[in-house]
Amino acid sequence: MTGAYLDWEATYEHTETIRKHYVYLIETLEVKFGLLDHLLSASVLKQIERESICVEMMTCTQNEKLLSVLSRKTSDQFEKFLDALDATGQQHVRNRITGREGKQFLVI
Repeated sequence: MTGAYLDWEATYEHTETIRKHYVYLIETLEVKFGLLDHLLSASVLKQIERESICVEMMTCTQNEKLLSVLSRKTSDQFEKFLDALDATGQQHVRNRITGREGKQFLVI
């Protein structure tokens, strides 16, 4: 039973990252500038998930829905979310939640 618990921890480590930085992410994420499209094209989001997020009027509610969906995704999909942050000019968010603050990255 312990082995199964450890596997679950490794698989859903990103859920802990989301939980730890939840308030910051709710207040900071910008889904309106291509983030959801990147996640859709990277097969992180399904079209129905994207639409469910987009129909919300308030940014914080959109962010809450996105984080809820992301917390149920795989760690590989979460990595794609982090890459999408870079690709949409939100490196500062990635840096903060991954601890890579102070490092400069060039996104092409």
